[in-house]
Amino acid sequence: MGKQGKAVVKAPIDEVVSDLLKAYADEWLAHYQYWVAAVSLKGVDADTFRPVLMKMSQHELKHAEKLAKRIIQLGGKPVLHFEKLLATSGCGYIPPPEDPTNYEQLIKDILKAEACAIKFYSEMVEKYRVTDVVTHELFEELLEDEVEDEQIWEDFLAKL
Repeated sequence: MGKQGKAVVKAPIDEVVSDLLKAYADEWLAHYQYWVAAVSLKGVDADTFRPVLMKMSQHELKHAEKLAKRIIQLGGKPVLHFEKLLATSGCGYIPPPEDPTNYEQLIKDILKAEACAIKFYSEMVEKYRVTDVVTHELFEELLEDEVEDEQIWEDFLAKL
């Protein structure tokens, strides 16, 4: 990113990068959470949930890509070693239930992860509203996506 692009960032850039890295790690772990659930799911409703899980897995990966681009713009580096994702993450990782037919637990775990993401992104939207407009807008976009995802899973849970 050029001088003027950095000059308009009023927040400490290392702090912005740290927050972006946390989100980046969370998105990678969410991607994996959705993906591994999709491939391990079994039972009569597996064909209903699997395509949704795979689609959301790809959405989370796209989120990680957008975050990586912003991290790099600010002179940072995305997390380069997978073993550091958990340490960097704010929301962590919830593996799929031991029982691959336990859709209710799977959805509750997903909703827990979505709630964490929504809370974090909401805080970041406020934090960077006037101090880094580009990062603010990125977090706002991700917040909107996570709110939509939460509704999808709440609707599924209500139908079980």
